[in-house]
Amino acid sequence: MKNFLIFVLMISATAANAQFNLDKDEEVKHHQININGSASTWGLIFKLDGKLKWNTDSLGYKGYSTPAIQLGYDYYFNKNISLGIIGSTQCMSMKVDYLIFKNSNDITRRFNTIDINIKRRYVGLRFNYHFINDSKNDLYLGARFGGVFWKISPSVTDTDLDKKLNAKFPGTVLPSLAFGYKYKIRDRIGMGVELSLGIPQLFAYGIDYRF
Repeated sequence: MKNFLIFVLMISATAANAQFNLDKDEEVKHHQININGSASTWGLIFKLDGKLKWNTDSLGYKGYSTPAIQLGYDYYFNKNISLGIIGSTQCMSMKVDYLIFKNSNDITRRFNTIDINIKRRYVGLRFNYHFINDSKNDLYLGARFGGVFWKISPSVTDTDLDKKLNAKFPGTVLPSLAFGYKYKIRDRIGMGVELSLGIPQLFAYGIDYRF
């Protein structure tokens, strides 16, 4: 974590210096709105059907997942540095053939043929340093700081089941890194892709509008 903070501070200092060297005649569009679809690790896991066993727990299921939909806004201080906010939501579900586990009283519980609907939401800040940002290309490295929050809705109501599911999907607040490229189709419209290490996604694709 110490090395990561040093890395962010070094990029911030470089970007601040670049601001003073910005050509006064060069127009910078300070605002950008992004709409993206993305693939997450959890989304890929939920698409796999399977049978799992760990300790005294057993689970058989069929999974389903949609791409995460993301909406973001970035403010460009200059052509090299931007700061923004991002939010996303993703729907997943499991058709559970059976779920077996022991509750807090060491009593074995079994549930058959139930549905579990899951919503995964993310809200966070992002800092991007743009190595190349000209009339056509935008190549950047970024850092993300945010949290993932889960909403789990089983098709049956049971206190033991609720406790078991909530224990498996806690909220998560972790930093992550991203590397992306955008191609500017027109003066204000672009499209791009992004790879991430950490939350909220592994791979994102989408369009952006600058003004």
